[in-house]
Amino acid sequence: MNITGKKLKKIYNFDEGNLYFYNDLIIGEVLEGVHISCETLQSYFEFFKENYSEPFGYISYRKNSYSIDPQIYAVLPEGGLLKGIAIVSDQKFSSLNARVEKALYKGRFELFTTLNAAVNWLDTLTPLNTSKISFSDTSENK
Repeated sequence: MNITGKKLKKIYNFDEGNLYFYNDLIIGEVLEGVHISCETLQSYFEFFKENYSEPFGYISYRKNSYSIDPQIYAVLPEGGLLKGIAIVSDQKFSSLNARVEKALYKGRFELFTTLNAAVNWLDTLTPLNTSKISFSDTSENK
Protein backbone atom coordinates (compact mmCIF):
# COMPACT_ATOMS: atom_id res chain seq x y z
CA MET A 1 0.00 0.00 0.00
CA ASN A 2 1.61 3.22 -1.15
CA ILE A 3 1.18 6.16 1.25
CA THR A 4 2.67 9.51 0.32
CA GLY A 5 5.55 10.41 2.63
CA LYS A 6 5.56 7.02 4.39
CA LYS A 7 7.87 4.06 3.90
CA LEU A 8 6.29 0.62 4.17
CA LYS A 9 8.32 -1.47 6.64
CA LYS A 10 6.47 -4.78 6.52
CA ILE A 11 3.19 -6.45 5.64
CA TYR A 12 1.75 -9.02 8.02
CA ASN A 13 -0.89 -11.42 6.72
CA PHE A 14 -3.42 -12.80 9.19
CA ASP A 15 -6.51 -14.97 8.74
CA GLU A 16 -8.68 -11.85 9.12
CA GLY A 17 -6.73 -9.60 6.75
CA ASN A 18 -3.50 -7.66 6.39
CA LEU A 19 -1.60 -5.18 8.53
CA TYR A 20 0.69 -2.68 6.84
CA PHE A 21 3.43 -1.35 9.14
CA TYR A 22 5.07 2.03 8.59
CA ASN A 23 7.36 3.91 11.03
CA ASP A 24 4.54 5.71 12.84
CA LEU A 25 1.46 4.17 11.27
CA ILE A 26 -0.37 0.86 11.01
CA ILE A 27 -3.06 0.27 8.41
CA GLY A 28 -5.45 -2.62 8.93
CA GLU A 29 -7.35 -4.06 5.98
CA VAL A 30 -9.88 -6.71 7.01
CA LEU A 31 -11.19 -9.28 4.54
CA GLU A 32 -14.78 -9.36 3.31
CA GLY A 33 -17.27 -10.99 5.70
CA VAL A 34 -14.87 -11.36 8.66
CA HIS A 35 -16.04 -10.72 12.23
CA ILE A 36 -13.52 -8.91 14.45
CA SER A 37 -13.96 -10.02 18.06
CA CYS A 38 -12.48 -8.47 21.20
CA GLU A 39 -9.99 -11.34 21.34
CA THR A 40 -8.88 -10.75 17.75
CA LEU A 41 -8.31 -7.04 18.25
CA GLN A 42 -6.59 -7.60 21.57
CA SER A 43 -4.17 -10.02 19.88
CA TYR A 44 -3.49 -7.37 17.21
CA PHE A 45 -2.68 -4.76 19.86
CA GLU A 46 -0.39 -7.21 21.66
CA PHE A 47 1.34 -7.69 18.30
CA PHE A 48 1.61 -3.89 17.91
CA LYS A 49 3.09 -3.62 21.40
CA GLU A 50 5.77 -6.17 20.47
CA ASN A 51 6.63 -4.37 17.23
CA TYR A 52 6.39 -0.67 18.14
CA SER A 53 8.22 1.33 20.74
CA GLU A 54 7.31 4.74 19.28
CA PRO A 55 3.86 6.36 19.11
CA PHE A 56 1.76 5.34 16.11
CA GLY A 57 -1.61 5.97 14.53
CA TYR A 58 -3.96 3.22 13.41
CA ILE A 59 -6.05 3.35 10.23
CA SER A 60 -8.89 0.93 9.67
CA TYR A 61 -9.10 0.83 5.87
CA ARG A 62 -12.64 -0.40 5.25
CA LYS A 63 -12.77 -1.20 1.59
CA ASN A 64 -14.45 -4.53 2.47
CA SER A 65 -17.61 -5.18 4.47
CA TYR A 66 -17.04 -6.84 7.86
CA SER A 67 -18.38 -6.70 11.40
CA ILE A 68 -16.84 -5.60 14.70
CA ASP A 69 -17.85 -6.53 18.23
CA PRO A 70 -18.79 -3.15 19.79
CA GLN A 71 -17.33 -4.26 23.16
CA ILE A 72 -13.93 -3.75 21.55
CA TYR A 73 -14.02 -0.13 22.61
CA ALA A 74 -14.00 -1.16 26.28
CA VAL A 75 -10.59 -2.85 25.84
CA LEU A 76 -8.86 -0.46 23.44
CA PRO A 77 -6.12 1.59 25.02
CA GLU A 78 -6.48 5.34 25.27
CA GLY A 79 -3.25 7.23 24.84
CA GLY A 80 -0.04 5.34 25.39
CA LEU A 81 1.64 4.54 22.12
CA LEU A 82 -1.66 4.74 20.21
CA LYS A 83 -2.05 8.37 19.05
CA GLY A 84 -5.44 7.91 17.43
CA ILE A 85 -7.68 5.78 15.25
CA ALA A 86 -8.83 6.80 11.78
CA ILE A 87 -11.52 4.98 9.84
CA VAL A 88 -11.35 5.24 6.04
CA SER A 89 -14.47 4.38 4.11
CA ASP A 90 -16.61 5.75 1.33
CA GLN A 91 -19.40 3.23 1.98
CA LYS A 92 -22.51 4.69 3.62
CA PHE A 93 -23.20 1.70 5.92
CA SER A 94 -19.56 1.50 7.05
CA SER A 95 -19.55 5.25 7.71
CA LEU A 96 -22.68 4.95 9.86
CA ASN A 97 -21.07 2.13 11.86
CA ALA A 98 -17.92 4.20 12.32
CA ARG A 99 -19.99 7.06 13.78
CA VAL A 100 -21.40 4.67 16.39
CA GLU A 101 -17.88 3.35 17.12
CA LYS A 102 -16.60 6.91 17.55
CA ALA A 103 -19.30 7.56 20.16
CA LEU A 104 -18.18 4.47 22.10
CA TYR A 105 -14.43 5.13 22.05
CA LYS A 106 -13.01 7.68 24.49
CA GLY A 107 -9.75 8.28 22.59
CA ARG A 108 -9.03 10.20 19.40
CA PHE A 109 -11.13 8.77 16.60
CA GLU A 110 -12.11 10.28 13.24
CA LEU A 111 -13.75 9.17 10.00
CA PHE A 112 -12.29 9.94 6.55
CA THR A 113 -13.05 9.08 2.93
CA THR A 114 -9.38 8.88 1.80
CA LEU A 115 -6.23 7.32 3.20
CA ASN A 116 -4.23 10.51 2.65
CA ALA A 117 -6.68 12.58 4.72
CA ALA A 118 -6.48 10.02 7.54
CA VAL A 119 -2.66 9.98 7.42
CA ASN A 120 -2.53 13.78 7.46
CA TRP A 121 -4.79 13.89 10.55
CA LEU A 122 -2.77 11.25 12.40
CA ASP A 123 0.46 13.13 11.58
CA THR A 124 -0.88 16.16 13.48
CA LEU A 125 -1.46 14.17 16.69
CA THR A 126 0.98 13.89 19.53
CA PRO A 127 0.87 11.05 22.05
CA LEU A 128 -1.45 11.62 24.99
CA ASN A 129 1.18 10.12 27.30
CA THR A 130 4.17 7.80 27.10
CA SER A 131 2.81 4.84 29.07
CA LYS A 132 2.81 1.42 27.47
CA ILE A 133 -0.27 -0.05 25.82
CA SER A 134 -2.45 -1.91 28.30
CA PHE A 135 -5.83 -3.55 28.12
CA SER A 136 -8.86 -3.69 30.35
CA ASP A 137 -9.99 -7.07 31.58
CA THR A 138 -13.57 -7.12 30.37
CA SER A 139 -14.27 -10.56 31.84
CA GLU A 140 -14.91 -8.96 35.25
CA ASN A 141 -17.54 -6.67 33.74
CA LYS A 142 -19.86 -9.50 32.70
